[in-house]
Formats: sequence, structure tokens, C-alpha cells
Amino acid sequence: MFEEPEEITKDVLRGLIKRERRDRFKVKDKDEVKVLEGVFDVRTMLILYSLMNRGHLSSLKGVVRTGKEARVYWGVGSHGDVAVKIYYTVASQFKRRVAYMKGDPRFRNVKHTPYGIAEAWARREFINLRQAHGAGIPVPKPLSVKGNVLIMEFMGVDGVPAPLLVESEVDEDDYHMVLEHVKRLWDDASLVHADLSEYNIFKWKGRLILLDFGSAVDKDHPNALEFLARDINNVNRFFDERGIEIRRADEVLEEVIHS
Repeated sequence: MFEEPEEITKDVLRGLIKRERRDRFKVKDKDEVKVLEGVFDVRTMLILYSLMNRGHLSSLKGVVRTGKEARVYWGVGSHGDVAVKIYYTVASQFKRRVAYMKGDPRFRNVKHTPYGIAEAWARREFINLRQAHGAGIPVPKPLSVKGNVLIMEFMGVDGVPAPLLVESEVDEDDYHMVLEHVKRLWDDASLVHADLSEYNIFKWKGRLILLDFGSAVDKDHPNALEFLARDINNVNRFFDERGIEIRRADEVLEEVIHS
């Protein structure tokens, strides 16, 4: 397993790309900068280099979150601190991503390869975030997307991410606010999050901010109601476990889709 450098700049990327072309990462010098397999493949490095050349990004400072589909870095760009989400291009995520794209007219002509699906997934999350942000839903502002790399607003301070809901004290107001966000997503953004849980909601400066919109679908998607019901059940489960009085899931579902 390769080790990541503490900071990844354009000069670091230039050197890594040149070396890859020369010897395909047959590293002999332990002091040379190395990168993590599965995240910084050559194609991803070229994308990052392009984003840096275009002024969208100056450097990556370090990992702030590692998930099953992507790794998120604290970056610095023209907008100040940014979150840089790099989607894995490995085959293990292929089937799940394809399943969520079925029924989405925006992604009918996606190349069904690990790279093609990862890049479409990044573009999908960017579009969904832009749609939600434009409707006034509290989400990280999307800034740029290229290939399998998404740049968005950083929620946190000095590289320390905002706490997730699962890491926070919660009360009844938080419960009703999450349900209000679900309803507004449906009404104002025509979206269903489709993967909502306590692990993809920030509680930050008195606000609840939704994140991870790669799975989000239009409310006309054939599975939209199924995904919406699952989101509501996930929210209810979490707040019930925290001792908060919850509403019946079927009543919430009816209110969201018929109000």
C-alpha cells in the first residue's frame, strides 16, 4: 500500500505523473512521495492537475472522511477551503451505482466501465447538489466537477469537518427540521435523497446540512417513493434510538407527497 504525502500540490502531481510514465510506480527511493492505490491512479492525478491548472484547486491538505464510495480531502482553492471528493474507480462500486442510475434520463449514455460509472456518479452528485442548493436546501455548495473529482464547499474549520448528526446531541427540533428538509427536497428541488441517515447530515452552527447526494433521484424516478419511505424510516429509527418522540412513517410519507 502506498503512503500519501502530507500535502499534494501541482508540483507533486507533476512529479508523480512523470514518474508513472517512466517506470509505472516501481518506487525504489523510500523518501519519494507515494500515493494511495485506488484513489490516486494516473487518470485521477491528471484530473487533479487539470483542476489546479484551471485555478479551481491549489492543494490537497489531508483526508477528512473515507467512505465506501469515495474519499474526501480538505483542499485549498480559489474559494478558500474546499472539500474535494474523489470517487473510487474500482469495480466493487460498479453494480450499486448502475442500479441507482437506471431510470434517470440524465445518464442514459454512460459508459458501463468502472471509470465511466465513477465519473458519471461525480457528475450526478454535482447536478443533484446544484439542484438542491438552487432550491434553497441546506447542502454544501457545489463548485466544480471533472472526471471522478468533485469540489464543493467545505463544512468545518481549518480542515476539521463539521460534526455529523450521529456525533451530535439532538432534540425534537432537529427531528422536525430533518423531516422539513426531506419535504422541501421533494417540493422545491424535485429530489429524493435516497441514502439519508445520521451519517450524511451535518449539525453545524445551529443548522442541519444534508450531504452525499450521489444516490439522489428525481421524484419521477420509478423507485422514488420506495427511496423516500426508506429515508423517512432511517430518520425515524435514529431519532427513536435517541429517545425523541417520532411520528408514524406512513403519515410523514403521505404528508410529503400530498401536501
